[in-house]
Amino acid sequence: MNTREIWTDSRIWALALAETTIWAGIFYVFPPLILRWNDHFGWSISEISLGLTFALVASAITSVLAGRLIDKGWSKLLMTGSSLFAVILMLLLTQITELWQFYLLWILTGVTFAGCLYDPCFSHLTREFDKDAKKAIIMVTLFAGFASTISYPTYSFFSDNYSWEAGIYFFSILICLFTAPLFWYGTSSKDSGFKERWFSYKANQFEKSTTPKTPFSSTIVPVIKTPVFWALFAGLASFPINQGMLGSQIFPILESVGTSKNQALIFASFIGPMQVVARLILFVSESTLSKNISMVHAAIFCLSCLAISSLILVLGTGSTLTILIFVVLQGGPQGIVSIIKPVLTAELLGRSNFGVVASTVGIGSILSFALSPAIAGVIADKWSYDSVLMTTFSISLIGIVSLLLTFKFKDKNPDFDYI
Repeated sequence: MNTREIWTDSRIWALALAETTIWAGIFYVFPPLILRWNDHFGWSISEISLGLTFALVASAITSVLAGRLIDKGWSKLLMTGSSLFAVILMLLLTQITELWQFYLLWILTGVTFAGCLYDPCFSHLTREFDKDAKKAIIMVTLFAGFASTISYPTYSFFSDNYSWEAGIYFFSILICLFTAPLFWYGTSSKDSGFKERWFSYKANQFEKSTTPKTPFSSTIVPVIKTPVFWALFAGLASFPINQGMLGSQIFPILESVGTSKNQALIFASFIGPMQVVARLILFVSESTLSKNISMVHAAIFCLSCLAISSLILVLGTGSTLTILIFVVLQGGPQGIVSIIKPVLTAELLGRSNFGVVASTVGIGSILSFALSPAIAGVIADKWSYDSVLMTTFSISLIGIVSLLLTFKFKDKNPDFDYI
């Protein structure tokens, strides 16, 4: 499938728009509403923030099950149903009064994360498009990269002019009427009429009933016994822990090197656009050069950028140029890692049973992202923000070594059937 076919495939457009709105509606709700919830409920910021941590942990735990369902061909029901279930949970959020209720709703919302955010979407695209999945994934992330740009001002507008609940109602309606139907259509196996889709569905159901089921242990145990898996596991986990540690402390870190609060806000706001720019550069490079870029090399390059960005902020003078370099070197890799993760997993571990394998690899990434703000906070309190930066520098180096080891381990068993 060439680039033009990717851009004219209505299913990929549907998934790109669905991912953009679902991220905007249910994931990026915390930053614009956390202070509103603080005023409304009277809970502390740390207590409220724990809700997102619980959601991410729940997502990590249930992601393997979601991957298993995708491998069985249930992408349509999983992603559509998860988005609708998320709406119910978000609406219940407007009715609660106790902190335990808040935590329970976010734990359940984390389950929907595993069913409709990037990981299940990319597993579906890998299953559907095989070696052409990277182009489709890049296209989806180009649009979904603007989710926070949509979420923050929209929630802020409704909160300022009406109430924080009004923003929840708006996105709930949007997801029901727009996002869920797009997931349903985007996960169709082919762009055909209702009659053809119905007979295709019945044929798939018959095939499932007559095909022997593969036990979960037979699928995943051979994979986790291989050193390639663990090297990849550690290498990919180094990205989100870096992002989570610096992202959660970005404002005090920038202020610690001499910037004002307003300057820190401006610099931090550039990280998001840098993610989209990096994805666009990757997309244009592959389209114009007609050459597949190795995702292992891309991952190592990105981790090198993250390591340099941390080091340059520690050793730099705090000048505008230094901080701009930091922002560029942080934002770009963060944008590309969402593309690297599924493609690199497929390159190193194969595409058979990809949903459950990719979900298992991703557990480390999700848990790292969930725990990284707390880790950064402890380091900052006990030592300093320079210590936080040196920690992220060290983690990036560990990630580079881990990914380099995937070459060595893979070369030892080039013909080994990992899946």
